Amino acid sequence: MKESCNCVALGAVAFRGRRGVSYLELGAHLVENLKRMLHVGGELKWLDVRRRGNVVAVIELIRKVADIRYSAIHYTSPEDLARAVEELASGAKLVVIDNQLLPRQYIKAQVLERDSRRVPGLQLADVVAGYARSLLCRSTR
Repeated sequence: MKESCNCVALGAVAFRGRRGVSYLELGAHLVENLKRMLHVGGELKWLDVRRRGNVVAVIELIRKVADIRYSAIHYTSPEDLARAVEELASGAKLVVIDNQLLPRQYIKAQVLERDSRRVPGLQLADVVAGYARSLLCRSTR
């Protein structure tokens, strides 16, 4: 019997803060352009990029506007996930995470939980996490 995969991929985009620019605006232009190019009506997701776009080109576009970070772990406990999140967020002053998806208590920065429909950077992070999963979570099908 085949064992289920416990690989969890995490993705992050790190923007340099700019005076007068809200975190809600960071990455907005890129998300809107990607949605237009890929003919996406709603929220930008990894599946849209994988099905409709050139994955490597999209990741390179994201790299041009932000630092990207990603990792994958074999999930065995909430502590494993917390350590991975802490590593991903190291050095950040503000971390915005998708509503209730990640343990926030281990992040040593100000943490805000927001809806990815309203925060373009979270949509870019979703694309990066999907990319990480495709690279690092290979299953034997």
